[in-house]
Amino acid sequence: MNAMTARGLSLAAVVAVWTAISEIAKVNLSLWPVIVALGCSIAAGGGMRGLQKTVAATVSGVVWALLAIAVSRALGGRDVVQAVVLGAAAFGMVLQTQVPLLSYTAGAFAGAGVAMGLRAVSIQGGIRVAIALALGAALGFAAERIEQALPPNRA
Repeated sequence: MNAMTARGLSLAAVVAVWTAISEIAKVNLSLWPVIVALGCSIAAGGGMRGLQKTVAATVSGVVWALLAIAVSRALGGRDVVQAVVLGAAAFGMVLQTQVPLLSYTAGAFAGAGVAMGLRAVSIQGGIRVAIALALGAALGFAAERIEQALPPNRA
C-alpha cells in the first residue's frame, strides 16, 4: 500500500472511531476542535515530539484566549479594547516560541481560535476546549501508529 493510502486509511479510522464513540456515548465535547488538533498534530511532524508540541501549543492558545477575554472585559470590553488586547495576545503567542515546547505558533493560534469559536469564556470552558484539543493530538499520534502498522508498498 502506498504511503498516501496508508495515511488516508489511518486518519479515516481514528476519525470514524472517535466520531462513533463521541456520538454513541454522548461525549460532551465538540467534535470539530478534535479534528482541528488532529490536523495540527499532522502538521507538527508527528511522533512523540509532534504530539507534545501540539498539545502544549494548542492549550497555550486556549490560555491566551481566556486571558484576552478576561483582560478585555476588565478594561470595559469595548471593540477597540478587545482589538488591542487580542493583538497583544497574538504577540504573546509569537513570543512564546522562545520556549521550544511552545514553538508551534500555528498550534497556538489554532487553540486560541477554537477557544474563541466555542466561546470559552471561563476556566471550565477552557478546560473542555483543551481536552478536545489534546484528544485530537492524541488521535493524530494514534493514526500515525496505525499507518506504520499497515503493510508497506511492495511495488
